[in-house]
Amino acid sequence: MPFVSRSVPPGARPRLLALCLCLSGATSVAQSQTPFGANGFPGVIKAQDFDQGGEGVAYHDSDAVNSPAYYRPNEAVDIGIRGSGTYEVRASPGEWLEYTVNVAQGGRYELALSYSLPSGTGEVRIGWDGANEVPVTLPATGGHGTFQSYKVPVPIDIPQGTHVLRLAFVGGDLYVRQLSSARLVGRAFYLSRSGAGAKDGSSWSQAFSADQLQATLNQTLQPGDTLYVAGGVYQSSTPFSFSLTTSGTDTLHKKVVGVDLGQGLPVFKGLWNPANPGASGKSHAFLRFTGAHYWDIERLSAENYYYGVRADTSSHLQLSELHLSQIREGLALSHVSDSRVSRSDARKYTKRGIRFIEDVSNLLVEDFLADATLGDPSWPTEAYPFGVSIENPADPTLPTHDVVFNRVTARNNTFTTTSTGDYQNGDGFSLERSAFGISFLNSAALDNTDGGWDDKSQAAYYENCVALRNKRNFRLWNDSAQPTTLNNVLSAFAQKHDGYSTAGLWSQGYVEVYDSTFYANAGSEILLENNSTPAARVKIVNSIATDATACGSVASKEGGTTLEWVNSRLCDGATATPVPLRAPRADWMGDPADAFNPADASVLQGYRPAP
Repeated sequence: MPFVSRSVPPGARPRLLALCLCLSGATSVAQSQTPFGANGFPGVIKAQDFDQGGEGVAYHDSDAVNSPAYYRPNEAVDIGIRGSGTYEVRASPGEWLEYTVNVAQGGRYELALSYSLPSGTGEVRIGWDGANEVPVTLPATGGHGTFQSYKVPVPIDIPQGTHVLRLAFVGGDLYVRQLSSARLVGRAFYLSRSGAGAKDGSSWSQAFSADQLQATLNQTLQPGDTLYVAGGVYQSSTPFSFSLTTSGTDTLHKKVVGVDLGQGLPVFKGLWNPANPGASGKSHAFLRFTGAHYWDIERLSAENYYYGVRADTSSHLQLSELHLSQIREGLALSHVSDSRVSRSDARKYTKRGIRFIEDVSNLLVEDFLADATLGDPSWPTEAYPFGVSIENPADPTLPTHDVVFNRVTARNNTFTTTSTGDYQNGDGFSLERSAFGISFLNSAALDNTDGGWDDKSQAAYYENCVALRNKRNFRLWNDSAQPTTLNNVLSAFAQKHDGYSTAGLWSQGYVEVYDSTFYANAGSEILLENNSTPAARVKIVNSIATDATACGSVASKEGGTTLEWVNSRLCDGATATPVPLRAPRADWMGDPADAFNPADASVLQGYRPAP
């Protein structure tokens, strides 16, 4: 939103900051004041420490009441507090706050906003000295109690001296804690589809053209430099590719950032065709890392490439807000370490969303969606599609290990044939035996024709994960001496796709389950097989296993397998009674979050949604 005009010139009003507070009871506040200019760049600005001056001068609030008035009770800005003693400004669209800051050294500054947003998207505008607005779109964090830091994609250039920064709230139910700043070293370069002016990359008005992309990435950019790529469509008879063969350093990464200048984020289009998925169509990889280290790439989109990202013998890659669609494979990595992929997605792929070929280690995948078809039955998939695939390496000494998946969803990995009796494959998560040290946190496998998780890895760890509407929601093998462990998982509505067995939990290995729920799964809630050595050995503690209506046999066990129930609620046998849950639905997609909680609050067993 535009800045609200001042009723008092900036130099004519008090701008003392109200800092430091002591709580005594619900609303009693001891308040001290820090002299003008206490905030600085680089540094941290706490949201509640806006300038003094009152309504229409230092801030605008939609009402005159500070609710709940824990801090600065005589101001109208709503300031809340968490149990940890951390304050937060609870904002509404149309409101704004201003802060006087001292910039010790002029230059480019990277800003990061700490906020929470239950759902949807939020929008703020950050500006200084009454102009220079930067729009920022914020993704949901999942709840008002869940705060995260979001880096503003475009840095600000601000000279040395005293300035007034304004944080304006445009959309979304936002709670804000702080705004932090860090001075960027290195140079900034700019690139657009056709370029502009002298095409020396020194500014948007002199931007490099896309034809200069490769030289810019590997020759012009030095450690610490950033290339900003303007939004719009990048399409050519020879598709563009980011082929990265040089490196930054531990302290000075090389960076590429897509920027929305009114045309959306940059979208690169290749020539790969799903009708002939094995041919790249001169579009081998959108991002190609070969012996490249210390790169940060963010806010780019790609369509119709064989690989969205292909990385080999590379490390310290930070990939975020990459949107990959109509591709054969989203990410394919080998010999990659110490890296992170976040806030990204692969949609409409024919083969794999994420593929770890060999020797991938110390890697975090966070806030990622792998959806093979988006529910479109006309989209072709190959035999066999996987949301996430961790493969056995060609060299057995190079397994994938120490990988964390947090808030990753694998969905609609479907492949069906018309031949009677064929096994219908397609897994959300597929892990081979060589992998170890793999963790799944807050993740989901939904609507896949075979396993939600088909996990042969050694002693994997699961926490707060859900699997619904797969043939076998959790298919766990694990022949390690240590168990694969499931904490607080939900397995519901497993459904048949062929003549083979269906289950909430299928195992022929060593598994321990805690505080989990298995509900209304076709076939068996628990199915144990003895097809290898050792045979299935499963322990289930403080959990629920129940049908929706009439109870059948809760488990099916082959000879030689072991199943131990500890302090659990079971719907087992025709004379048993189902365990009622609050609002379970076969089409559940997470709302309401407590749908699979026990209807009786005195029942303490079973899955509960993570806060």
